[in-house]
Amino acid sequence: MIGGSVARRYARALLAIGQEEGHPRRILEEAERFKGLVAETPLLREMMEAAHINRRDKKAALEASLRADGLLPSTRNFLFLLVDKGRMNLLSPIVSELRRLIEQMEGIERVEVSVPFPLTGTQRDLLQSALERETGKKVLLEEKVDPDVLGGMVVKVGSTVYDGSARAQIQRIRETLEKG
Repeated sequence: MIGGSVARRYARALLAIGQEEGHPRRILEEAERFKGLVAETPLLREMMEAAHINRRDKKAALEASLRADGLLPSTRNFLFLLVDKGRMNLLSPIVSELRRLIEQMEGIERVEVSVPFPLTGTQRDLLQSALERETGKKVLLEEKVDPDVLGGMVVKVGSTVYDGSARAQIQRIRETLEKG
């Protein structure tokens, strides 16, 4: 898990720079935008991550892809640093960790909800309100439709999973009956 610890260090450093300059959220948005560009452009991704391509050529490609983007100097310098250190392959985990750190700083909690069919607007609002009361944070729901849930829902808050699915309830009833 060396890559994970390196990604965390880069993300913490980038957050510190963003806080110092007064715009960590903008740096995150710019890094996410570049990450999206790399994901959408396989040739750019291959060039940025290839060990056999020299840094000068990588920087030229990076400069060409950023030319019209109007990035903050700190975001731009960060991307060039990744090229210099041969760490462009860590862009995605760095950006994910930066997002997590910024959301933690802002009191935001991402909650994954697995349901058998899409929630209605009212259901979504009620669930979000209940989770915000429970966590004491602003909740961002990430809804995932999973037909295996059958009924009810599975809610994951951080590393805690609340399984209120019909399958889990049936399993609990089965275990109770087996115990006698």
